[in-house]
Amino acid sequence: MAEYASGKRAELGLPPASGVWSFTLLMGRAPKGLSANDRAHWRTKAVSTQQVREMVMLKVRQAKVPALAKCRVNEEWVVKDKRRRDADNLAPFLKAIYDGIGADKGVSARIVEDDAPQYMEKIGATIRHEPGCVPRFVVTITDIGP
Repeated sequence: MAEYASGKRAELGLPPASGVWSFTLLMGRAPKGLSANDRAHWRTKAVSTQQVREMVMLKVRQAKVPALAKCRVNEEWVVKDKRRRDADNLAPFLKAIYDGIGADKGVSARIVEDDAPQYMEKIGATIRHEPGCVPRFVVTITDIGP
C-alpha cells in the first residue's frame, strides 16, 4: 500500500499538500541481477527489471501521483542490522525504479515524460539503520515544477 511522506497530514491519513508522495517496496535487498555486484544471467536480470518496473508503476498509481512536468526521486534503504553496505551497488535497481516512474517506452507510470535529467532529478539511495525493522526501500517523489 502506498504511504504518504511523513508529517502531520500523514499522521491524519491525508494526502500530501506539498507535492510529495512516498511509497514502500518491501524488499530486504535488490532483486537478483539488479545489484552492481551480481553476475546473473541476462534473462534473470531482465525478469527482475520487469518485475520492479511493474511494481513501481502500480505503487505510483496507488499513491495517485499526477502527471508532473519535473520531479525529484530519492530512495532510502531501511535495514535492520549494521552490516556494511554500498549504496552505489544499487544502481541497476534504481534504474528500474526510475524507469517504472517515468520511461518513454515499456512498463511505466509515465508521471513525467521520460526519466531523462530534464524531467527527473535523481538523488540516489541512502541507507538508514533501524534496529528490528522490516527491511524495505522507501521511494519519495517530489514535484519540483517546470
